[in-house]
This record gives sequence, C-alpha cells and structure tokens, in this order.
Amino acid sequence: MVRTAIRGFLGLAAVVGTLCAVPFAQADDKAPGKPLASRDLDVEGIVAEVIESVRKDGVLTVRVRLRNTGQKAQKVLLVRGGESYAAAYLSAKDTKYTLITDTSQRAVATPADGGGWVEPSIKPKASWNWWGKFPAPPPEVKSYTLYLKVGPPIEDVPIIDKK
Repeated sequence: MVRTAIRGFLGLAAVVGTLCAVPFAQADDKAPGKPLASRDLDVEGIVAEVIESVRKDGVLTVRVRLRNTGQKAQKVLLVRGGESYAAAYLSAKDTKYTLITDTSQRAVATPADGGGWVEPSIKPKASWNWWGKFPAPPPEVKSYTLYLKVGPPIEDVPIIDKK
C-alpha cells in the first residue's frame, strides 16, 4: 500500500513538473525584442519602450512596455480617476491624433480600474504593457511622436504597415 501511494505521488509529481515547465518555455519564446523607440520617463527608473506600432485598416495600434530599471517599485500615473486619456496622443506631420473612442465614449486603450485610474505599480526589474488604438495617419506618414502623461515625448516612432 505504501509503494502504491509512493508511485501515485511520483506520477503526480511528474505530471505537475511537466505542466510547470510549459509556461517557462512559453515565456522564453516571448522574450522581449528590441523596442522601436524608447525614452526615460519622469518617474525614477521607468523607461517607456514602444514595442508595437502597426497601421492596418485605418487604425494605428500602439503598445508600450513600461520597464522598471530601478531598485524599488514605482507607480506610473497614466490616467487619474475621473479624467480621460486626453494626455495620451500622437502627432505626425502637424496633426494631433487622439485615442479612438467606443460608442460609450471610452478610449480604446488599456482599461482603467473601477475608479477610473490607470496607475500600475511596477516592481524592480519588471515591466507592464500599455496599449492604445489611434486613427492611422495617411500612408505617406512613416513615423510619429507619442505623448504620454508621464514624461517627455517619444520621438521618431516608426509605423509598420500590415495588410
């Protein structure tokens, strides 16, 4: 009976070990690549890296990785409760593009929490991704400047066209 229990335990341990190994392999497959553009923000130790900038069907999808290079956790205030995403926009060829809104007038971007805040706390050496959808600039425009609430503009962000 003891041998049966031990065999059962070892079998279960092997299954659990195999299942636990899968997420690590997937994490390695999605290792962070080189950003398209980056900028140190006004929050100590936080770097904004544009990791996606795709124009498709009249929409520009932008994804930004906020990475904490510091030694302590940092909060990054992107949207204060009760405010809008108005401080997040891009400019290209003297035109300002604000986030697309849905039928409820909510920005098509990383959702706010129940109180209307977007303020991630990022641990040291960790990152957090923000995304937003903008009207796409015309096809002849190949780059833009991205403005976020928490630092200087991120300039010369290239646009990748997808069909």
